[in-house]
Amino acid sequence: MRQTNAHCTLTELIGEHIRAHFDSDLVPSLGQFLLARLTPYPYLRFPLFPSSLSLSSFSVDLPRDTLLTPGMMIDLIGPCGAAIEESRERERVLLIADDSPAALLPFASSAIARAGAATLILAQPYPLDFLDPRIEIHRGDLITLTNELAPHADRIFIHASHTSPAIYHASLITHHVAAYTLLPPPTPCGVGACQACYVKTNHGHKMSCLDGPFFALQSLISNY
Repeated sequence: MRQTNAHCTLTELIGEHIRAHFDSDLVPSLGQFLLARLTPYPYLRFPLFPSSLSLSSFSVDLPRDTLLTPGMMIDLIGPCGAAIEESRERERVLLIADDSPAALLPFASSAIARAGAATLILAQPYPLDFLDPRIEIHRGDLITLTNELAPHADRIFIHASHTSPAIYHASLITHHVAAYTLLPPPTPCGVGACQACYVKTNHGHKMSCLDGPFFALQSLISNY
C-alpha cells in the first residue's frame, strides 16, 4: 500500500451519481479499492470502488454532491483489499445489483476482454447508455432472474446494497457456481487497524479492507 495523487480528467452525470475519471500511477487490481480524501469528506477517507480500470487510469461513481471537477488532484492510498482473479478465456459472468451496478462493471470488462460474456441483472433503473453495449441486460425480480440465469454462468458477482446476500444462497447453491458478494462497510484506515470493517465469516473474523471487499458467498452464509 502506498500514497499518491490522482488527476481528475473528466466528470459525467449518471443518474443520481457522477462518474469521475482519473489518471493515476496507482490503479487497483480487479476486486480491490482505493481510499481517497474527498470533500465533503475531508477527515475520513472515502472508499473508491472502480467502475472501470486500465493500466494508468480508473473511473468511479460518486454521490452527486461530491465536490469534484476536472483538473483537481485527489490524495489516494491503496490498493486495499484482496484481488479477484481475472476472467479466464471465454468465461461467462453474471452480475447482480439491487441498486447501482458500477462496482461490478470491471468484472464484465474482464470477461469481455477475454472473449467471454457478461450478463447484468438490475433491480432498479440505470442509465443504460453508460454501459458497454456488449453486456446483456435483464431488469426485474432479482431472485427470479437469478434462478433463470445462474445455471449459465461460470462466476457470479453480487452487490446487494439494500438486501442480505443470503437471499441468493438458495438459488445459487444448487447450481454450484462460484459467487462473490461485495461487502463495503466503513473502511477508514485500509490496513485492518481500526477494525471498523470487521466481517464475520465461516472461517473466522475477517477485515473487508484486507480480505475483501468481495467475499465468497458460501463463506458468509451461516452468519446471515
